[in-house]
Amino acid sequence: MSTAKHHTRINEDLSSLNSRIAALAYSFKEIEARNAKDEAFIALFLEEATAMAAAAQALLTVQYDPTPADPEPAP
Repeated sequence: MSTAKHHTRINEDLSSLNSRIAALAYSFKEIEARNAKDEAFIALFLEEATAMAAAAQALLTVQYDPTPADPEPAP
């Protein structure tokens, strides 16, 4: 399966993101309160997460249709 390395890397990246989010939660609870800049970044994270979820969902609709090696020139 040629896609295994992609799945592995995505899972590694998601694990890293989850760890960083947990670290932020700890910081907000124990070290310092959120500020306006933090909340703006969190809003951006949520927008990007929503877009990534949509892109992942769209992967379920991709149909295998390889491009020919030497496509016919347009008339």
